[in-house]
Amino acid sequence: MVDALERLGLDYLYKDEINLILEQCYLQFINKGFIEHRNLYEVSLSFRILRQRGFRVSADAFELFKGKNGKFVENLKYDIRGLMELYEASHLCIEGENILDEARIFSNHMLQKKTLSFLDQKEARRVTYTLEHPHRRNFTHFSLHNSPKEFDAPILKELAELECKMTKSIRRMEINEVLRCNSQYSFIITICYWKS
Repeated sequence: MVDALERLGLDYLYKDEINLILEQCYLQFINKGFIEHRNLYEVSLSFRILRQRGFRVSADAFELFKGKNGKFVENLKYDIRGLMELYEASHLCIEGENILDEARIFSNHMLQKKTLSFLDQKEARRVTYTLEHPHRRNFTHFSLHNSPKEFDAPILKELAELECKMTKSIRRMEINEVLRCNSQYSFIITICYWKS
């Protein structure tokens, strides 16, 4: 739910509630026993959101998804949601975190080469969008129509669309005010210039 609110640009409305949820999630995340019972999607999503919000979480959590050969397990290629979230999480790499570099290469390769041909058109479009526009480098309101299907709560999307329209309206008014002030200012400068 935190991710849905964030992607829809509504997270600021629930700032306090989200902080409480993230504090609880962080305490669970640092408990290795908790992570061992989670799938790739849950671990990647938790990691990404916590790290984006400034929590110090270790990328070692992704070691669970590596085989004995030290590489990511090949059967993860069937977990499209998990791979997409792993790709997103890998963009929050701190220098020296080789596992996240490996995660980016692995998830990118799996999503591009091996899975796009097996997906329906809508899902393939979401995967392509994720690869081209990772969440970290994305403007929230532009991703409104590309949100994953688990965010298809009509009331949230309607609220996000209303919020987007209100924001556009406010920005237009601000731009018009700046332009009006600018034209008045340039008029004053012109008069001062001609007087001197």
